[in-house]
Amino acid sequence: MVIKRFRRVMVGRVRPHPQPGARARLVLPPLPARLAEQLKDYPLHVEQLQLALQGVAMARGTRLPRIEMALWVLEDRVGRFLAEARRELDAARCSGNVERFAAAQKMEKVMFTLRLRHQWLRDEVFVGYFRDLR
Repeated sequence: MVIKRFRRVMVGRVRPHPQPGARARLVLPPLPARLAEQLKDYPLHVEQLQLALQGVAMARGTRLPRIEMALWVLEDRVGRFLAEARRELDAARCSGNVERFAAAQKMEKVMFTLRLRHQWLRDEVFVGYFRDLR
């Protein structure tokens, strides 16, 4: 047993590189469909939400239901997105750039409508994913 462990850490031991496709791709948790639809123009926001939900899915067992934890994570992230959008709107207003102001106004409107939590709970795939985790 000691020899096996020693061989693993020996200098010069070469580990074979994994073949492409050999490792399973990381499957990210689903977003509520309505949320994903509203964020279709903001792929970085979608990725941030999915990575945050992956943290909930991978967390060790707690007394709290995973669906509640997932909802809290979504609320927190959407709140951050709204704060960022409002900061961008203020910066665009001060810059005087009409195109930037219109884009920031659109983004702020989208982020404001994301805050409606009831639309997340109606998504059966999203709720089922987190209810089935143990």
